Amino acid sequence: MVGATLLTIPYQAFEVDHVYLTPFQMNKNGKCIAQLTYKDHSIDFQDVSLMTPPLRIVDYDPHRSCLRLDVSNHLNFYVKLNMFYDYLVSTFYLHQQGFLHMKHRTMEDIRQMFYSLLDGQWLSIYIYPTTMVCRADGSSCRISEMTAGEMVRCVIRFQGVSQIHHREGMKLRLHHSVPMIWAVQEGAGTVTK
Repeated sequence: MVGATLLTIPYQAFEVDHVYLTPFQMNKNGKCIAQLTYKDHSIDFQDVSLMTPPLRIVDYDPHRSCLRLDVSNHLNFYVKLNMFYDYLVSTFYLHQQGFLHMKHRTMEDIRQMFYSLLDGQWLSIYIYPTTMVCRADGSSCRISEMTAGEMVRCVIRFQGVSQIHHREGMKLRLHHSVPMIWAVQEGAGTVTK
């Protein structure tokens, strides 16, 4: 039996102007999410699934299910992720009445509402400790068994922007998952199995 196929966008081909955001709706799990879609002349995805370049692991925190990856050696990928965030912030700023039922918020107010996955040169993605990683030698391990300095490539599936309500007010989070992750050898641009 062949596993499920997930069509992805190589980060080099990702263009922010092909991303669209729908109004907030409750999903089947009770989360209020504005869905993301990706459309151009040849494809129509119901999410934004990006294939990353090979990234070095900074650390993994199993208590928070947070994998931090170093993006400093991949300027193009880093710039595209920043442009993606800027697009989301701008969209919520321009359409704050429709999306957020707010008025007169500044661009910086909207930016502060977002939990960012980027922190300087580090990308933080949330991935369960039991997620399996295919290693370069054909073996597999849990993501929690990977060590700082090892290299991985992954598919990050951005489904939408979710609302999180706190006593301090509403926050926005880029709702994502990591359906595929592979260990790669240092200097390798392709996945090894």
